Formats: sequence, structure tokens, C-alpha cells
Amino acid sequence: MKSFLTPLALALLTLPALSLPLAAQAQAPAPDTEKRVADLERKLEFLSRELEAQKTGSASPAAQEEGQHGLAPAASKVYGSKGGLSIGGYGELTYENYEQRLQDGTRAPKAPVADTLRLIVYTGYKFTDRILFNAELEFEHGGYSDEHTQGEVKVEFAYFDFLFNKAFNLRAGKVLMPLGFVNEIHEPPTVLSVKRPFTENYIIPTTWSEMGVGAHGEFGPGFSYRTYVSTGLQATSRGEGLTEGFSAEGIKGGRQDGKEAHARSLAFSGRLDWSPMPGTTLGIGHFTGNSGTNTETGEGETLRTAVTELHAEYRAHGLHLRGLFAGFTNSRGGVAALPVGDEARKVGTKATGGYLEAGYDVFNGRFGKQALIPFIRLERLNTQKEVALGELADPANDRRVTTLGLSYKPIPQVAVKADYMKVQNEATTGRNQVNLALGYYF
Repeated sequence: MKSFLTPLALALLTLPALSLPLAAQAQAPAPDTEKRVADLERKLEFLSRELEAQKTGSASPAAQEEGQHGLAPAASKVYGSKGGLSIGGYGELTYENYEQRLQDGTRAPKAPVADTLRLIVYTGYKFTDRILFNAELEFEHGGYSDEHTQGEVKVEFAYFDFLFNKAFNLRAGKVLMPLGFVNEIHEPPTVLSVKRPFTENYIIPTTWSEMGVGAHGEFGPGFSYRTYVSTGLQATSRGEGLTEGFSAEGIKGGRQDGKEAHARSLAFSGRLDWSPMPGTTLGIGHFTGNSGTNTETGEGETLRTAVTELHAEYRAHGLHLRGLFAGFTNSRGGVAALPVGDEARKVGTKATGGYLEAGYDVFNGRFGKQALIPFIRLERLNTQKEVALGELADPANDRRVTTLGLSYKPIPQVAVKADYMKVQNEATTGRNQVNLALGYYF
């Protein structure tokens, strides 16, 4: 295949020149030259990816999981369309069976749960090769109704992309914050376990999107970036259906999600990734913004929130290796200035977490596109590593989680998963559980 692709790429480059008479070549470029060059660039990029996939053996499925422009494969479907409307989606059905005793041996019965956890529809529209719209509509826990108020229906993201060139493009709308692995790429087959890592839920809120505008692109030898100015987090509750506010479990409840979001004080987020070789990614992400009550009134003590993460991944020759370390800080004075009795005062002024994950595809390309990946993930996090003066840290938020599991993919777009989670905390109230899931994207 490699020997065929290389001359094919050369042929694509030379074909337009050979098809023109010599006299015509000497004239000014035809009006559609720019479009033809853009088409050739897209074809060469595709061929380049195919060659890279061959070099890394079973990294080919991983390459399919990367998608485009920082998005998951189905989420980036509109970028590959020829124009007009594109439809994609993903979903997952889960089953969780809990151990009936806590970590300290206390009997605490809890019934198993089966859930239509997520059903997502992607809709995109390509107006031109340079202007497109992309959106994700999410139904969680069977969707929302008057009889089923625990479900949820929401817009996960909705943005316009203005594509100028490989190095610089503009994005505006409701955008995903560019932190960690899962927040941007969370379609079930791209995650080995049934449940997403605790660190990419309680330390890095997932899924987290805000109203904003920014730039993204690729440059140099294997570098890519995304950066935004956006609405920030809100530490205190804004009422039912809006922001829940911070808590002892972290900053996730502070996401404004584009719901009448306060925009007096804007936040900054950015991400830089480097791929020194096919299948390898090293990167850093950062977010900083004002989460205090003065986001609405412009008065009061500033509560500054910052989230930083480092991530690394290697997927080649059957190996799936991933590591992430993340932490957030909240200014002590800002937390202390929150109303007495508000749950947000319990939020950590410092929190840390991280995990190491390793898996191996035992099929390793021997059975076509099928993959069978046993894996292990070791995780440690504490959402109340430090707290404001007058507050006490809950030892239950200092957790250690070990996940052992198996992910089978009959095709890259479908995954059948099973895993066992051993959950421990410093309060000895952890509860182990067994999880099953069927996930897909299209």
C-alpha cells in the first residue's frame, strides 16, 4: 500500500501541470486555481495520514479516533463533507452494579442501575469550503420531561468555523474548553472505560463548554493549538436550571453552559499539543477566569479560578498509553468572601488529580478492524487538597480509583465495554462497582 500511495501523491501534484498546454502554463493562473490547489492539499493530507497509520501498525484505529480541528471523529464529520447538511452522532447504554458494602465493611445496599446514559445528534452545515456551522444536541438519562425531571436535553456546543489556512482559523459560538483528553473527544469508543476518569470530571469539568471566540490551527513540525476568550465559571448558584455553583466536589457546578451566562468578566483558555511522531501526543492546557459574585454586579472580592493540565498519549503497535495530571486553584480571599453557609465556600482552594492508563490491543490488526483491549487505569485525586480558612476538608474527597477492564470493538465505531472499579477514599466510605456499556458513534 505504501509503495502505491507515494507515486499516487506525486501524480496528484503533477497531474494539473501535465494537463495544461505549455503556453497556458505561462499565463496567469486560472480563476479556479486556488480551489484546485485546496482540493489537492486535502487529498495529500489524507494520503499523509494513511502513510502515518501504516508506519504505526494498529495505530490506524487511533488515527480514526482523532477527528479534525480538536474534535472527535463524528463531531468533525462536517469538515469532510462536500457541502450542505451533515448528520452524525453517538450514544451509550450503561449498567452499573454496586458492591453492597463500603470500604470499611459497613453494609449499605444500593440497587443496580441501567441507563440510557447519552444519545447525541450532531448537525453541521457547510456553507462554503471556508465557512461552516457545527452543533451537538445531547439527551442524557433518557431525556427530560415533566415525568422524568432527572433527564436532560441541552446544546453541548454550537459554533461557526471560519477556515483561512492550516495555521490560523477562527471559531465563535458555544465552544468546548480545550482541556484534557475527554472534554473535546468523548465519544464512547474513544474512551476505554465505561465511566470517564474521575480527574476529567471533578478536576477538569467534563463536558464543559462556554460562549466564546478564538483561534485554532497547526504549525511547525507537529504542533497544534486552540485558544479562546469566553464566559467563565460562576462560583455561586444562579437558580434552578442555571448554574449550580461550586461545592466540595469541585468546580463542575460552576459551568455556565451558555445559559444566560454572565459575561461581565471573561475567561481565557488555551491548549498546545505536540506530536513528535505518529501516534504520540504531548500537551498542556490552561484556563483562568473570575468566578466570583462580582461577575454579575462588578462589586465584591475577586474569586480567581485557574485550571492547568498536562497530558501525554502514545498509541501505536497495539499499545494504548495515556497519562494526565491536572489541578485547579481558587483564590482564598475570593472563597472566604462568599456568603456564609453557601456550598461554594467548601470548594477547594487547591485541588489535584491525575491518572495513568495502559491498554493493549491483543488482536493488533490480525482480525481486520476488530480490537480487543484489556486495560488498567490508576487514578488519584483530591478536590479539597486545601480549603479556605474556617472550612474543613472532607476526607471522602481524597480518592484513589483503580479500574480494570476490557473494551471490544467489532469495528472502530462500536465498543462493548466491561470494567471493575475499586474506589477508596480517606474516609473509608468508598464503594466498588462493576460496569457494562455499549457505545457507538457514526
